[in-house]
Amino acid sequence: MKVKIQIVVESDNGDTQVVQEIMQISRDSLQPENLGLKLAEAKTLLQSIQRTLAEQQVAEYSLQQKSCLHCSQKLLHKDKRTIVYRTLFGKLHLQCQRLFHCPCQEQPTRSFNPVANLIPERTSRELLYLESKYGSLMSYGLSVKLLQELLPIEGEINTTAIRNNLHTIGQRLEDELGGIAPT
Repeated sequence: MKVKIQIVVESDNGDTQVVQEIMQISRDSLQPENLGLKLAEAKTLLQSIQRTLAEQQVAEYSLQQKSCLHCSQKLLHKDKRTIVYRTLFGKLHLQCQRLFHCPCQEQPTRSFNPVANLIPERTSRELLYLESKYGSLMSYGLSVKLLQELLPIEGEINTTAIRNNLHTIGQRLEDELGGIAPT
């Protein structure tokens, strides 16, 4: 048996924009060890879906940002950059356009990256949550091993990142509390 998994992206008006094959799975006769998905296949599948979905979202958002919000004039393209965004399903390398600001409004810079402005933090909240949860319950090294075992993020996470993110979250919580002393 051969199973092909595709992702179909449709625009809001129902037109099909992208049909992309994500994965092919082949199975021989049914045995307990080949029933359903294997962990490695599930990781690859999730990572592929995440990458395709994110690429389409960024492309659609970039199209929406090509005109000035004030005068609707088309913005000039400066260059393309890649930003890296860490998620539960691996790193996303997002191709983003940098645009020149419209001269109709005074701006502090000549150019901007709409996607980078939308996503100032480069790690998803879900990944930060799991890193901080497991980093606070067990050693950073065990946290890395657990997350790499369960999620498709092999080699993309390390103990230093978990420690730094945990300290950043702790500092943010302390700042939100202000000068309130624990009782």
